[in-house]
Amino acid sequence: MNFFSGLEKYGISGTDDLDITKDEKHEKSGSSSSGQDPAKETKVEERDLILEKKVICPVCNNEFNTKIVKTGRVRRKEPDFDLRPRSEAIDTLKYDVTACPRCGYAALNKYFVHLSSTQIHILKEEVWKKFKPNPKKKTEINSYEDALNAYKLALLSAMVKRARISEKAYICLKAAWILRDMIKLQSDDTEEGRKNKKALTEEYAGFYRQAYEGFLKARSTEMPPYCGMDNTTLDFMLANMSVYLHKYETASRLVGNLLVSSAPSRVKCKCVDLKEEIKQGLAKQKKD
Repeated sequence: MNFFSGLEKYGISGTDDLDITKDEKHEKSGSSSSGQDPAKETKVEERDLILEKKVICPVCNNEFNTKIVKTGRVRRKEPDFDLRPRSEAIDTLKYDVTACPRCGYAALNKYFVHLSSTQIHILKEEVWKKFKPNPKKKTEINSYEDALNAYKLALLSAMVKRARISEKAYICLKAAWILRDMIKLQSDDTEEGRKNKKALTEEYAGFYRQAYEGFLKARSTEMPPYCGMDNTTLDFMLANMSVYLHKYETASRLVGNLLVSSAPSRVKCKCVDLKEEIKQGLAKQKKD
């Protein structure tokens, strides 16, 4: 699959040959708490939970506005099985990337300004010189398509600047999470909807597997934190991803390690449930 499809409008050609685990180091290059009756409070919408922030691009020195989430107002909900965050009235993942509209450099918000002089030079040569600005109409909120393109630009920049495997894996995972919700929005009642759903599902599978393989390698080659995650969080997420991908042997090993570790009791309780699911999966695999 072409991991960078959709970026052609920026002058960026895609590639079917992507492996984020490849070592390139030696290659060239909520509501108010005022005490009011909740039933009478104004319903919070996505646009109420974001604001504009001025940013200066470290690559081209362009000053631009980017949308960020008012985290203090966001109400968290129970995450998905693989820790995909969920919130009321907003999908915060749509605002986790900062992308320069002038040079094309993009990164997860927390990493955007942190570049070495060497990385800046490489990004100028490999991204800025090839990037074609694509002015778009200003909108109140980011669409899923906007977010997906931003993640793809971030992945491209991460590959070019030779980011840590965990950073590249996290970008792939968040792109997959975005695609998961895009798939749900497609209609099965029309030919176009079914076609879009099939294409998005293939993209989702590709990004999810890259994220999985990337985090597995990062776990054995990097020291925590892994994009803010400690060993327990990463292992629990990988265990759930392993079950989803039917990698039951890996899931069993990860869960076993968590159960004998100093992980919080709530995590161990979830691991007990996951262990039963793993047993059923292994039994089914042997039967097949």
